[in-house]
Amino acid sequence: MSQHGAEAAGVAFPGQAIDRRAVDAILDAHGETALVQRLFGRLGVTRAAEIDFADTRAGQPCTYAAGLLSAWRRFGEHADHPVTLGHSLGEMTALAYAGAIDPLDGLDLMFELGLVGYEQDRERPSRLVVLMGLDPSEVDWVCRLAIADTRGVLEPSGFNGPAQTILCGDAKAAQLAGDLARNRGAVVRLLPIRGAYHCSLMAEVLPRWRSAVERVRYRDPRVPVVSSVDARRRVTADGLADLLTRWLLLPVRWSDAVAAAGEAGARALWDAGPGDILRDVARRGSAVPFVRLDPLEVP
Repeated sequence: MSQHGAEAAGVAFPGQAIDRRAVDAILDAHGETALVQRLFGRLGVTRAAEIDFADTRAGQPCTYAAGLLSAWRRFGEHADHPVTLGHSLGEMTALAYAGAIDPLDGLDLMFELGLVGYEQDRERPSRLVVLMGLDPSEVDWVCRLAIADTRGVLEPSGFNGPAQTILCGDAKAAQLAGDLARNRGAVVRLLPIRGAYHCSLMAEVLPRWRSAVERVRYRDPRVPVVSSVDARRRVTADGLADLLTRWLLLPVRWSDAVAAAGEAGARALWDAGPGDILRDVARRGSAVPFVRLDPLEVP
């Protein structure tokens, strides 16, 4: 895609399941920035390879910082786009990229997000399981069977497309749902993320999260932001604290958000990554195509 076409594309930010090697490369390449210096300082490291990325408390702020740096490297910090949006924690990356929150405030919020997930999981172990290849009625069936058998909590926490749903809840229920779905021909992936994000199990830590969200200063976004909470387009700061509060418990409606981005004028979307997770999701069906831009010479 030409540079002119790149500027016309919307920008999408992924959640935590991204390419670790790409994260390391971009963080180390931008170690002099205030964002990476604060990130490394809080984690007590001097380079990305020292970070335990499997620990959600570290993985989430790293994902956020790497996504912002990737987009800034490509477009600069004040680029114009028809829209930006983010999957799961990428919602906060999109808000920072759009100028609705200060990037360093966003980083602090990511550390808090990792902590509340860690605390929830420590009290009640949870898992996220991705089911691919089942229609919605079959997903609902295996979810209900798993709940009935384990007496646990299990809920849809993400709708990536018509044939890809994420379930989240008690670890035993999620594991059983994955087994049941696999027996029905689904492709199943258990995600190594600590915390029942986008699930009612997070209600126990909601007051702490709400307090953190309400401490952030919000501004009108420079670029319209489509939320994956409700697929609505935001152009002012009104209601952003309430949106991010709800974000913790409500499912990611990614396919709806992508469709809304198209309705808002995005004819294509660029996956800020690092990595290609959102482009991979789009290969199973997407209202707006994801594009690969001409590579840059630096990481």
